Amino acid sequence: MSSHEPPAGRFCVLHDSDTDMGTLMLRRRWSPALECDVFEMTLDGKLMMSSAVSVSEQALAERALELLPDRPLRVLVGGLGFGFTALAALADARVRELTVVERLAPVVAWHRSGLLPWSEKLTADPRVEIIEGDFFARVARDAEPGARYDAILIDIDDSPSLLWHEGHAGFYEARSLETLHGHLQPAGVLALWCAEHPGEAFIEAVNAVFAATSVSAVPFENPCVRQSVTDYLLLATAHPDTRTAAP
Repeated sequence: MSSHEPPAGRFCVLHDSDTDMGTLMLRRRWSPALECDVFEMTLDGKLMMSSAVSVSEQALAERALELLPDRPLRVLVGGLGFGFTALAALADARVRELTVVERLAPVVAWHRSGLLPWSEKLTADPRVEIIEGDFFARVARDAEPGARYDAILIDIDDSPSLLWHEGHAGFYEARSLETLHGHLQPAGVLALWCAEHPGEAFIEAVNAVFAATSVSAVPFENPCVRQSVTDYLLLATAHPDTRTAAP
């Protein structure tokens, strides 16, 4: 056996279970291209995420936090996944409090049990609180006094029109965006990850609520298949005067 040949049985299903969104699976496989193990999350057989590519998930946190002033920050993350966005946020020393909301209970369990090799770095950080629950339901309620965030980072659906669950659709409408705006500090930042362009209609809806909106492409190469891929980040800055929407 060559030094680059994986040991027998290096493809492994680490966990699978039925959820209200479908059959969720965590698998580990040897990647000949990377010469290491790759972890993958699938839902009903469709790939949700891979540990081989995390550039855009990390950029979601980094680019959002770049827009904020030098002060202690409270950050809310919608969607835990493999934790790459949360870890990128924690790398910023200004982040003093990070709350992550994840709907899928098995995903939370993977991290808390250490099933993913990098999970301990996330779960052991005293700044982190991981909550099992519906992120969209959480931000659909008005913000409590003194509980606003400097940044809200969302990586749940592939785009406002490419949803992992039909129940998410209402979040991308004007009224929900207005309520979400109320969860941000004045001039706070909303950052949304998309696997495809979020669409002009959604951008216009965000523009109607937030003070400024931009969309940037994040091109990278998927090393497992050696193909170029482009993800997108939407960044929106809240109004500086705490109003919940533009007139």
